[in-house]
Amino acid sequence: MNVKAHIIELAKKVKGKVILPESSDIRVLKAAQMLVKDGVCGVILPAENVEEVKKNAASAGIDLSGVEIINIDRALLDDKKIEAFIAARTKKGMNPEDALNLLKNPIYYAMMYLKSGKCDACVCGAVADTADVLRAGIHVVGAAEGIKLVSSYFLMIPPENHKIVKEAVLFADCGVNPNPDAAGLKDIAVATVGNFQKLFPGREANAAFLSFSTKGSAKNETLDKIIEATALTQKYYEGQKGINVDGEMQFDAAVLPEIGKKKAPGSKVAGNANIFIFPDLNAGNIGYKMAERFGGFQAIGPLVQGLALPVSDLSRGCNADDIYLASAIMLLQK
Repeated sequence: MNVKAHIIELAKKVKGKVILPESSDIRVLKAAQMLVKDGVCGVILPAENVEEVKKNAASAGIDLSGVEIINIDRALLDDKKIEAFIAARTKKGMNPEDALNLLKNPIYYAMMYLKSGKCDACVCGAVADTADVLRAGIHVVGAAEGIKLVSSYFLMIPPENHKIVKEAVLFADCGVNPNPDAAGLKDIAVATVGNFQKLFPGREANAAFLSFSTKGSAKNETLDKIIEATALTQKYYEGQKGINVDGEMQFDAAVLPEIGKKKAPGSKVAGNANIFIFPDLNAGNIGYKMAERFGGFQAIGPLVQGLALPVSDLSRGCNADDIYLASAIMLLQK
């Protein structure tokens, strides 16, 4: 399967709109051109100076025909959503005027534009750092129902002819939460399974909670939260077809059928995992970078999950292709 082509085709069927608030960045403008030209989605670029955006695009040889460039204007937002936002910020001790002024920031404005129902997804972080993107997302969009912890995942695409992995898999959380507790790991797993199903409809979701132990092969207090998180997630999906969850599990037991059968006999996940839940950010960050650098995988992300609406962070080292693909992925999370 050509994973990128698969995602783009699914995104086209959504017929949605993405807002890209960092309209001063040439990479963002190039991605906007590509998304519209290829018919993936509509694109909105909010700006403090519309003419300056057009000028920058023209200077770079970028054609923004069909791209909607709008002024950062409160009148385009839902007044009730603004009032709720100000009330929430005021409860946290912020002056109402300062809360309202936050919406002049392009990132906050874009989130509120999304919250107002004017588009389907928001993609940013090419310029803003992760903390700013997540803060705005949590303050404006809020967490998804039933999930308390905002997290991230990586779409890991194997190189052609990889000896073990033949299809794309998901790694989580490799970019946000340093040391989630058992309930947090459960939230990470639930959000990741949900996104796997949206990216790959029809594929069975097999989520493995990773550890240095497989099904009690070692005893240590650090394993307790992984075992508890596994139980919480299994209970959450109890009776649902097409979703299997197991742990604690070593990586080789999760991916190699012959080892999985030996270490976790009877497990539907062992040897067949396609969703990998890491116990903490140390493990997750190391894991995805090893897969990327040693294993030749392409790592797409970190992609934010757990918010009530599709919002994604980007790496500040991203290129236009990354923004293009992240936008398509976010459309599938609506």
